[in-house]
Amino acid sequence: MVGTNHVAGYRAEARVQEAIRELKPKLVMLELCKKRKHLLDPEKKGPHRDGNCCAACMNICQLSLTGNGSVALLGYLMSRYLRRVGQASNTTPGKEFRAAAKEARRQRASLILGDRDFTITLMRIWARLGVFERIALCWKLFYGAYLHLDFHYHRRLSTEDSIRLMGKQFPGILGPLVSERDAYMAHVLRFFVDQGETIVAVVGDAHVKGIQKKWKDNIDVQKLLTVPQVHNQIIVFDTCVI
Repeated sequence: MVGTNHVAGYRAEARVQEAIRELKPKLVMLELCKKRKHLLDPEKKGPHRDGNCCAACMNICQLSLTGNGSVALLGYLMSRYLRRVGQASNTTPGKEFRAAAKEARRQRASLILGDRDFTITLMRIWARLGVFERIALCWKLFYGAYLHLDFHYHRRLSTEDSIRLMGKQFPGILGPLVSERDAYMAHVLRFFVDQGETIVAVVGDAHVKGIQKKWKDNIDVQKLLTVPQVHNQIIVFDTCVI
């Protein structure tokens, strides 16, 4: 298991590629889900915009049609915030995943997208927050993504440190964003390891200890995939305020 900082640049790419070259695994698991697969090909162009923007707009539209427009907004702001942090570090978030995919192809290893559907993660985060916490979190992400960001400060932070700081302000996000995904990825990894497969997992620093800790746990995956019910009136109210 290779832990990386998602905005670390070439150092993370080199570590990932070296691990895959040395182990020559049959499988390489990435901390991505199908809805974030576009991060593996950021140069792909859509009819009018780049692949990332098209994917983000599609996700927002899909969630909005199900009455979860505010949840879609949260996901969009989180992605823009992370991209801004990456720009401050002169890198693009997710480069280590692209490096891993490239090296996996060289070694003829199969790719596994081993993370939980990020839409479920977003909806579970949203359900854990109160109305004013939702407003405050969206404003913080918007402010950092579009208005102001202490570039030099964030350049020194690892992904783990950034999540820890955010968790102090919004404790409700840590469970769905970190520990639940640790459990889900531990379950996926263990499934293939139990079949005797050699696998390299590329995950963020913030997930390494959690995956190790949950390795022997009896994990209820269906519980992790349950989408909580959020009252539509609350969602509409939050959208109006934001």
